[in-house]
Amino acid sequence: MSTSLPNSKPAHDIAVARILGTTLAAGLLMQVATALLWMNPLTIRIILTPEFGQSQKLINVWTLWEPLPRIMQMPSWPMVAGFLALTLLHVLLYRRFAPLLPGRTWIGKGLSLAAGILVFQYGYFEFFGPFNKYHEPIRLIAYELLLQGIMAVVESLVIARLMTVRPGPG
Repeated sequence: MSTSLPNSKPAHDIAVARILGTTLAAGLLMQVATALLWMNPLTIRIILTPEFGQSQKLINVWTLWEPLPRIMQMPSWPMVAGFLALTLLHVLLYRRFAPLLPGRTWIGKGLSLAAGILVFQYGYFEFFGPFNKYHEPIRLIAYELLLQGIMAVVESLVIARLMTVRPGPG
């Protein structure tokens, strides 16, 4: 005998819809934050010119050497899809580990998730890529980590808020 009401979605369908909706919302807002933070004239000047000590190797990779990074293609569908896949992974990790994250509210738990994303995703990337391969100066890596920290906070707070909301009656 089924315990669900007639014409109601099973709990599994509701959970999947919440996960996908949260992924789309968090992914979209993170993409907006990314565009605002990285595509503005100040950041482009800081990151892609030698004026602030950027390595010529990194500048060449982003501006001269073909093929240019995929994210420079417009629209950059492979990159958008990849970022959405990472956001889905973050949503699933939050769903599984939220009770273990520091913080009593969705804000505290969201900030804890953001710290994890910053350290384990962006921190690793900056150390292995720009620092290691392109000899980027530490001060520019710190600036990039600041921008990535903002991105992580935006994404994580959306995830925490939407995944913490309890379904209403019915």
